[in-house]
Amino acid sequence: MRQIFTLTFLFLSFNIFSQIDRPAAINLSGVVDWSRELVFTDAFKQSRQWIAHSTAPGSAWDSGVSIPLGADGYPLEIPFDNGIDGPQSIRTLMVWDLEEHYPGGNYRLVAEGTGIIRLWGAASGTFNCPIDTLVSVNPAQGGVALEIDASDLADPVHNIRFIYPDYVDTYQNQTFTTEFLDFVDDFQSIRFMDWLKTNHSPVQSWSERTPANYFTQTVESGTSWEYIVELSNLMKKDPWICVPHLADDNYIFELATQLKNDLDPGLTIYLEYSNELWNGAFQQNHDVANLASQLGYTGQPWELTWKYTAKRSADIFKIFEDVFGGEERLVKIIPTQAANPWLTNQICTYFHDPFYNPNNVSADAIAIAPYFGGNVANEIIDRGRLGTITIPEVLAAMDTNMTGEVFTWMDGNKTVANDYGLDLISYEGGQHLVATGANVNNQDLTDLLIATNRDSGMYDLYCTYFDYWYEQTEGGLFAVFSSHSGPSKWGSWGIKEFMADTLNYKYHAVQNCVLSYNTQPVGTTETGSNNPNFQVFPNPSQDGIFTITHDLNFPTVKVFDLNGKAIKFQMQHYSKEQLGLQLFSKGMYLIQLHDQNENATMKVLVK
Repeated sequence: MRQIFTLTFLFLSFNIFSQIDRPAAINLSGVVDWSRELVFTDAFKQSRQWIAHSTAPGSAWDSGVSIPLGADGYPLEIPFDNGIDGPQSIRTLMVWDLEEHYPGGNYRLVAEGTGIIRLWGAASGTFNCPIDTLVSVNPAQGGVALEIDASDLADPVHNIRFIYPDYVDTYQNQTFTTEFLDFVDDFQSIRFMDWLKTNHSPVQSWSERTPANYFTQTVESGTSWEYIVELSNLMKKDPWICVPHLADDNYIFELATQLKNDLDPGLTIYLEYSNELWNGAFQQNHDVANLASQLGYTGQPWELTWKYTAKRSADIFKIFEDVFGGEERLVKIIPTQAANPWLTNQICTYFHDPFYNPNNVSADAIAIAPYFGGNVANEIIDRGRLGTITIPEVLAAMDTNMTGEVFTWMDGNKTVANDYGLDLISYEGGQHLVATGANVNNQDLTDLLIATNRDSGMYDLYCTYFDYWYEQTEGGLFAVFSSHSGPSKWGSWGIKEFMADTLNYKYHAVQNCVLSYNTQPVGTTETGSNNPNFQVFPNPSQDGIFTITHDLNFPTVKVFDLNGKAIKFQMQHYSKEQLGLQLFSKGMYLIQLHDQNENATMKVLVK
């Protein structure tokens, strides 16, 4: 008969000091209406940009007519008539195409001004404004469409809010959802590349940035800097920012000034020029080559991008240094391509050339994106294996690519970083199991790739990957790509597919093989001894294997020694009510479970 051994003291007081052995950042998904990452307590902040349409029955979904908007993005008058296209109305979409991965219940609809709002889809009703009421939403009926059917020119409809059910009484004091905050809390830094719509960004001047009071944060100019600062300050996370590739000097000066004035002075800024300027798939690659050519730089287009990357990075670093006045709050990043350490050396050489860096500003780190498995999907087709290959064979091919090629990239870039006295960090990384070209539209291949991403074998691949980065390459901060996103033919990038996807093997690999190594101050923590639903057996354990039963909601797991140092462990199994793990050394340890609402901690002994 199994005996359940519990410790009987009420509180276990222990001090865990911050110790970051495996520093990690998270790349947040872009703020769009179809994102499964529910960022704001007000869903309207994540609504689609306005869609104009004719008021005539049977008219097209999108008329393409430009309707005059105020500074806050709301239409000045509805219906609008330009004298050519007939009267126009306007609509937007929220929580769209989320496959029910958003909460149902009573949402709070608030709007100011004089006019008429209409909802359809997962919510319905017509409302005279101003309005403050509860609206029932049923996710089984899809997303929510909001139409402005009438808006008075003298008092336009504005300041619309559509509040998730859990926040109808608290949204004015809570900008971000608790689920979102809990997720980012584990990481040391947040990379805002997709929040800023960095790829293909049209932004040049400071006046083109997105205001915090704009009706939505999904516009091409990206999420407002105010929300980036608010989230970083609230969670005490170092922001990793990507400066738009066309931003002029005044934009950079104003940005540096805002961050110096408003960002918590205890936070460090990871400072990067744009994103993947070497990558010809992005518009910034071609724009930067043109800018270099205008300056008289010579060489092939790709050489021009390397030279301009060095030049403009130096410019940005100098402006920030001048604004911050010697404060050591910046990590100045030279971005490069993981697969090409030779290119890394070239960009570093240009950066140290007075022709491109006349002020002799310094850098702090080289950043790469050492994805693994990038060639596997296409090779399945090239070798005629689609109908016969198994998921374990796909995983084995990814492992071969990772250990035989990607680890070499890591080490090669680390050598370059060491040569220049720089740290090596990762701006993105993880699996890259996605097809390209015509293979993208092969549904059978897409289904196989998605199934592989969901397989338990992905856990071991990620752990092997992270172990090599931190222990063998001795890399620094690793920015995982990415947070929450659904799988498609374009890839399975999220370590979680939706907010509640806490059983995802990639997510648990990040938790257990990266984040569990890092400790944060937790002070006095209540033990599980008074929680009859948190039980560990056997305890003590002869072989280090423990089974834990609990009633928490898909908890994450951390293990510490009695000095507060995070201890490596291996997850044996994981289900909603039970999990198993193995510890590898004799001693007394603390097993901590955490879900969105509570922590529970138990002392265990390995004999």
